[in-house]
Amino acid sequence: MTSEYDSFLEELWSEFPGLSEKEITDITDHNILWTLDEYIKAGYVNFKTGRKELYRLSILLENFAVKNNVALFATFETEKRYKYVEDRYLEILEKIPKAWIIGNFNNPFLAQQPPKNSEVISCDGTNISDMWIVITKNSMGPFGLVAENIGDGQYRGFFSISPPLMKKVVENISKSLRISVDLS
Repeated sequence: MTSEYDSFLEELWSEFPGLSEKEITDITDHNILWTLDEYIKAGYVNFKTGRKELYRLSILLENFAVKNNVALFATFETEKRYKYVEDRYLEILEKIPKAWIIGNFNNPFLAQQPPKNSEVISCDGTNISDMWIVITKNSMGPFGLVAENIGDGQYRGFFSISPPLMKKVVENISKSLRISVDLS
């Protein structure tokens, strides 16, 4: 008998036992000083933090995608959260080969249409709608951040460079939304 999880993060952690038990790193302190290379060097970092820290880490990942001309996968909890970064994302999308923008959008046809190299997908009504995920790839495979909104502006989640873990994140979302995502 399989368990059904309401939480995307809990479902993912159930497939990778032990990760949720790893020590929580206060990325509030580290975030000011850490570069993306330092996150990559750490390999896997569990955290509980606020929007400000996730926003900075997201920008580091987005900049990596642009600099290295690689695909980008990003989720947004609401259309409002996407609208906050829309202009910057439209610039990013012009500079990378492929992007998936997934959000808890009431209307997946956003007013300002992104370039043809991107897909805009609604995750309304799924356990992905509370997630803040930004994934890109390097020569080792996909890496990035996965965070779940736990209320009061707080998130729990992780940063990982583990290709099997990050591929599972994308696979679970692809299966849930019946889409095809290929970060290669």
